[in-house]
Amino acid sequence: MKRKFLNIIAGLLLIGISASCTKNFEEINVDPNNTPDPNTNLLISNAIRQIGTQNAGIAGWAKDLYPQYMAEIQYTNESRFQNRFYDFQPFYNAPLMDLQTVINLNSDETTVGAPYVVVGGTTANQLAVSRILKAFYFMHMTDRWGMIPYSEALQGKQKLDPKYDAQKDIYNDIFKELTEAEAQIDVNGRIAGDILFSGDLNKWKKWANTLRMVAALHLSEVDPTLAKTQFAAAFAKGVLASNSDNVVFKYLLDANNQNPVYNNYLSRVDYAISEPFVKALEAISDPRLPVYAQPTVKTGKYVGMPYGLASPGDDLNKETVSLLGKKFIAQDYWLPITTFAQVQFMLAEGVVRGWITGDAAAYYKAGIEASMAQHGVTAPATYFTQPGVAYNAGDALKLIITQKWIANYQANGYESWTDWRRTGFPALNPGPAPLSVHRGIPLRQAYPNTESGLNGENYKAAVAAQGADDLNTRVWWDTK
Repeated sequence: MKRKFLNIIAGLLLIGISASCTKNFEEINVDPNNTPDPNTNLLISNAIRQIGTQNAGIAGWAKDLYPQYMAEIQYTNESRFQNRFYDFQPFYNAPLMDLQTVINLNSDETTVGAPYVVVGGTTANQLAVSRILKAFYFMHMTDRWGMIPYSEALQGKQKLDPKYDAQKDIYNDIFKELTEAEAQIDVNGRIAGDILFSGDLNKWKKWANTLRMVAALHLSEVDPTLAKTQFAAAFAKGVLASNSDNVVFKYLLDANNQNPVYNNYLSRVDYAISEPFVKALEAISDPRLPVYAQPTVKTGKYVGMPYGLASPGDDLNKETVSLLGKKFIAQDYWLPITTFAQVQFMLAEGVVRGWITGDAAAYYKAGIEASMAQHGVTAPATYFTQPGVAYNAGDALKLIITQKWIANYQANGYESWTDWRRTGFPALNPGPAPLSVHRGIPLRQAYPNTESGLNGENYKAAVAAQGADDLNTRVWWDTK
């Protein structure tokens, strides 16, 4: 009898517990450490933070190896172009998805004005900043891979197999996004989570216009009419006007947010300044060389590492070749993304191409001076009058792009690679031992090797439209 009574009590307790769990199940089954309501200012911060990473930003080693700013000391496979496949999924999965979430929350009438949206700033500014960053990332990606998922991307489970868009269509939309986003910015409002410009909305406007000019120049050979229209309109809206406007990603004295080169130099020291770059600087007695490189431990001279060797000898090591200048390997280095010097060279090219009026020679000299000032050096007057530097109309494009290449050292090197592909300047040699798969400097990067399985039909359509999925295929705007 006693046992029967206890069983009844236990049964009633179980029924009560079960009813209680069922009644409040949705409230109980919430992870307190993972809020279902994303904080949009943190999403914007994270999207900006990814710019300085190797996986989803502009800091990958290829940015300095393709334009031959650096050369590998020991393992030379990257500078011999062994790597073919480069993964674009980290872009979609991190910064782009974060930005799309901000856009979605600020566009859905059920979430606009919600606390987790308002905390990040006004709706207009959150939308504008997110659109500018999306345009920046997508331009960077399409310039590396060519056709990529764009119009159907970032839809989550609703579209797991997005089509690859033609690069021409992507660029047309980038122009639209940058133009509309710049106009959308409310300079009297605010934006939180901005670790790029610290909430200065005027700088966001200038960067949007400058990026539009950058995009226009990329089309200089394939669609000069559209390029001219976009370039001139963007310039008229206002672009970076001094070195104080330079767009830089600021690494921190923090292992989780530090300069990738600093981390490499802690132990391995895989990279040195390249021999082609050192020789180019020495040929014009460039005062930036002592900033760009360290003298060798062995001789105290500046010695570049030969580019693309199959098997560097024992005499080539971190003591016999020049390592990167100390400022560039600092843990808290400021990585330039877009600079005033770059703008001046773009304006010089714009005048040469007849897109805007002005003095190309003056813009060219201003670009050199801005770069010198950026690195704390001053060039003597004779620097500007020597052969190889002195401006002349016959060699204008070569001079402008070469000095732009020098100024972009340890900055957004992918832009220098793009300039080389569209103009052929500076003259670069692939090195003595490129691997058999590719005999020249890459013209694009191949899609991640998972795409043929995960998004097979669209991958095949892209390859059929664009060309073989390898390093030799030209992207749409590369007609040289």
